[in-house]
Amino acid sequence: MGTDLRIGFLGTGGIANVHGRALAKQPGAKIVALCDRAIEKARAFNAAHAGGAARTHADFAEMLKAGGMDALYVCLPPGAHGGETEAAAKAGLHLYLEKPIALALERGRSIHKAVRAAGVTCVIGHHYRHAAAVVRLKAMIADGRAGTPALFQGRFLCNALHGAWWRDPAMGGGQLVEQAIHVYDLARHFLGEARAVTAFAGNLLHAGQPDYRVDDTSAATILFAGGAIGSIAASNGAVPREWATSFDVVCRHVTASFRSPTEATFVHTDGMTSETSWAKSIEPRREEVAGGRDPYEEATRNFLAAVRGEEAGRSDIDDGLRGLELVLGALASARAGGAPQRLEA
Repeated sequence: MGTDLRIGFLGTGGIANVHGRALAKQPGAKIVALCDRAIEKARAFNAAHAGGAARTHADFAEMLKAGGMDALYVCLPPGAHGGETEAAAKAGLHLYLEKPIALALERGRSIHKAVRAAGVTCVIGHHYRHAAAVVRLKAMIADGRAGTPALFQGRFLCNALHGAWWRDPAMGGGQLVEQAIHVYDLARHFLGEARAVTAFAGNLLHAGQPDYRVDDTSAATILFAGGAIGSIAASNGAVPREWATSFDVVCRHVTASFRSPTEATFVHTDGMTSETSWAKSIEPRREEVAGGRDPYEEATRNFLAAVRGEEAGRSDIDDGLRGLELVLGALASARAGGAPQRLEA
C-alpha cells in the first residue's frame, strides 16, 4: 500500500454519503473509485466527496478489473448482493460491509467463507459499537469490572417511509432485519452469542401504504449462551423525524442505562442488594458517561487502523454472519407465530 489507503465504494446512496463525510475527516485515505448502477449517483458522490477525481463505474466487474484499490466500502441494500463482495475479497480488498451483510443466510455464509479464505480485514457497519459509552461498558464486561451480564433491554423507534427498496421485503427485509439489527448487535456485543429467539412482528401502522410490505412493529426475547436474556422492541410508527435507540444493560456490579449509544448513566451497584444499601446507608454511585467522537467517524478511524494493522476492528465478519442469523431467526419466529427458533453455535 502507498501512503494513502485507496478506497472504493460499491453503492453510493445515503449511507455511503455518511461514510464519505467521515472519510474526509481521516488522514491517509483517498476515494479513488465508485460504482453504482445509477451512474448519476456515483457522479454526484464523486463531486461531493472525491473532488471529482475518482473513477466512476456502472458495472462492478469493470471497476474491480480496473484495480487501484486497497479497500472497499460495500453499501448495497441487503437483498442486492450477487457475489460482488466475494469477488472483492478474492481480489484482496479489505472490506467495510454495511449491515446486514445479506438478506439470505446462504449469501451471508458465502460472504463469510470468502472473507475468511482471503484473509482480508473486514469490519461490519455496526457503528453503535464505536460510541464511547458503549466502548466503556464493553471494556468493563471484558475485564470483569462490570460483573456477569444478565439482561439487555433495547428499543429502536422511528417513523419514516424510507426508500422504496427498504419497503420491499426482497430488498430491505423489514425494520427488524435491516434497522433493528443495530440493537440486536449490541445485545450480542454485551451478552455473547444467542442460542434461541422468539419474536412477533407485523405491519400494524402502514397497511394503507400500498408499497409498504414489511414489518413496522416487532418484539423479541433472546436466550444467550451464558444464560443471559435479552428483549428488543422496534417500531416504525413512533415520533416523526426522530431515530431513537435506547437500551439498558444489567450486570452484577453495574447497571447501565443508555439514553442513546452516546449518552448513558452507569450505576455502580457493586453487587449490593437493597437490604445492604439500607442497612449500611450506602447509595450506589452514579456516573454520567457521554461524549467522544461521532460513532460513524470512530468506525471509519477503526476500519482504517485495522486495515493498517494498528488495531483490531470492533466488529468482524463473524459478527456480520451471527448478527444476520439472529435477526433472520427472529423474523422466522415471527412468521411462525412466535415459535422459538434455535440458533447455531
